[in-house]
Amino acid sequence: MRPAGGSGQRARVCGRLTANIRGLVERLKQQRYRAKLVRRQWIPKGKDQFRPLGIPVVEDKLLQRAVARILTAIFEPDFLRCSYGYRPHVGAREAVDKLTVKLQFGRYHHVVELDLENYFGTIDHAWLVKMLEQRIDDRPFVRLIRKWLKAACWRRTAQWSTRRRGSPRRRGPHRS
Repeated sequence: MRPAGGSGQRARVCGRLTANIRGLVERLKQQRYRAKLVRRQWIPKGKDQFRPLGIPVVEDKLLQRAVARILTAIFEPDFLRCSYGYRPHVGAREAVDKLTVKLQFGRYHHVVELDLENYFGTIDHAWLVKMLEQRIDDRPFVRLIRKWLKAACWRRTAQWSTRRRGSPRRRGPHRS
């Protein structure tokens, strides 16, 4: 008897994974790819408040990671060194470290905190797509992002809904 996860099982899983990825690539090439329903989960945000979290299926998440890498390559050079939000290899810790040094040894003596309430829930799809089209001259690529923006959400109550604004937030900031 083989233990769970033995080489035989691993080979079958890898074979299915390779076949699934090939199928996904073919559907993309033939423009037959369809975004799947995003599972909606509500997570706590402060006292008596919740925010939505969109959980895509594995196939969509794999494709979204690939698209995120391309978008990062396009837009990362435009960011200033002092920008820390939702960028690869930088985040809150680096921002706090830099701020600590600047407050101790720099010319700064005040901190201003800014929190955009419900930012991800209010993103205007049309404007986002227009901004992407200014830098990306690849209609199928932009159409793929548009599909994810419009992907319906599934709730545990077996209901689904569509969005005209906002994005299904993923878990955690983007990290490559």
